[in-house]
Amino acid sequence: MLRKQIMKRYVKVDEIFHVIWHNASVFIKLTLRTLLFLLVLYVLFIVLDKYMIRPYLPWFFGILGIGFFIKYIIDFLNIYLDWLILSAGGITMFMREWLFEYKTDFFERNKIETVTNSQNSFWDKLFSRWNISIKLEHGIEYPFENINDPKREAEKILKYKTQFSPGTSVDKAIPIADEKMSIIAEALSEVVKEYMDKKTSEENEEDY
Repeated sequence: MLRKQIMKRYVKVDEIFHVIWHNASVFIKLTLRTLLFLLVLYVLFIVLDKYMIRPYLPWFFGILGIGFFIKYIIDFLNIYLDWLILSAGGITMFMREWLFEYKTDFFERNKIETVTNSQNSFWDKLFSRWNISIKLEHGIEYPFENINDPKREAEKILKYKTQFSPGTSVDKAIPIADEKMSIIAEALSEVVKEYMDKKTSEENEEDY
């Protein structure tokens, strides 16, 4: 899958538990807008070509149409390759911008305070798409727009926050306890060794 291959290249996480994508309606809107523009451009070319004799006119409209189509492909990929990734280490937000630019934000789950969702327009309600906002400490918010089923996604985020919050893992507590026990055992062994050496020395003196 294209998304997974690109994700492995740009996002370095050990284990991915869940990925949140954009609602498919944003692609429909973008596609319809592009087709409408190309249709208007074609009608304009037909009208001008009928009343104007210019050899460069087809080239001009051809280059303009190709340029706008390339922009459509770039905009499509910029939306298609936006991710909100939940992993054991935390949450990674990957946002692609223009052609070669992208932005990655990472934050730990124990910094999350609230996860809210909202609908801002008639189109949001029509296509059942929502925006979620993850609020961190100090009032910092990370919005991720146009997703499906925000209630389920919010529950997943809060579930992983509770499950993988730093400092609560049993695996982290065990090495610390083992280290303390090894120090205590080493100290006791030293005391026992000194005691046995002292006792052995006293018995040797009594023999003489």
